[in-house]
Amino acid sequence: MTLSNQGIRPGSINMGRILRNMRYHTNQSRKVVFYRPPQFTTDGYGVETTTIATSGAEMVIPDLPALIRPSVTSDYQLQRSGHNIVGAARIYTPNLATIKGFANFNQANDAQFNEIEGWDRLIDVNRYIYTVPTNATTGWTSGSADATFASDGQTITATLGTDYNGTIHYTTGATNTLETDRIQFQIKASGASNIALTNIKSYNGATQNSAYAITYTPASLSIPTGSWLTVDVPFITGSVTSGSSIYLNGTRYAVTITSGSSFNYEADFRDFELEVSGAASGNKVMVRDIKYYKSIRWMVQAVRDYNDDYVIYECVRIRGKSDKNRRAR
Repeated sequence: MTLSNQGIRPGSINMGRILRNMRYHTNQSRKVVFYRPPQFTTDGYGVETTTIATSGAEMVIPDLPALIRPSVTSDYQLQRSGHNIVGAARIYTPNLATIKGFANFNQANDAQFNEIEGWDRLIDVNRYIYTVPTNATTGWTSGSADATFASDGQTITATLGTDYNGTIHYTTGATNTLETDRIQFQIKASGASNIALTNIKSYNGATQNSAYAITYTPASLSIPTGSWLTVDVPFITGSVTSGSSIYLNGTRYAVTITSGSSFNYEADFRDFELEVSGAASGNKVMVRDIKYYKSIRWMVQAVRDYNDDYVIYECVRIRGKSDKNRRAR
């Protein structure tokens, strides 16, 4: 039972600060990805069509602070589809005014977001499957771009040379990433405000062979020079016509996802690649926290408590893949 249900009015608390401190010191709170599926138009009978509404594009917005208190993480009762695992959790977030203070949720930047509603999703990290090292320069090399690399122990900085339009990449030996279903990283630039992130590639099964790559191509996305841009995209096999999204200061940049003829997400990871353009000699591109991870999707079902300090959402886990079946099959 919450304090408000007991008739006791607690003193004012700064939920945003509490979540931030808990994240730094205990990792009990974390930043999740807010996801809202595309909204479709309806025909004259009120039946949904296959056309996405003008203001109904999907929303994939990382960095929402939350505290997740699972009541059932997994009960292992398989659904009829044979792979769903159901769970439940109570998720705490800062109040709506605080959330709207974040650039990607600010309605002055993004008129689509009003509040977290029923059936929206909150995507959390179940576990990290593989982390591309950025604490050292080992494994980082130039592709078609001329770059030199340095690391401060957390961030890889690529200083571009005379061939400043092109690719940089990290290469490693065969690494198992079978359980991965999403990729997340942070990126920013310095020296120019018009350095474009042309595409992102993950190679599985071979290095620097486009037939073995999944490619994410944002639409006219310039890398920010001030704050970090968080990119969070699905890691999947096959061509995906719906693509994905990257949000920067409330603006959506559509991401086209294509895969080579030999790409298979079950194959071992070999290479991570970034391509940039519009830069100049001496400009820098910085990357950190490149994570291949297995996610948990929580679907909002109800609001348990709503006040000036925080909001509590009752959520259910709507799906989860059986890893032992994936390995066996």
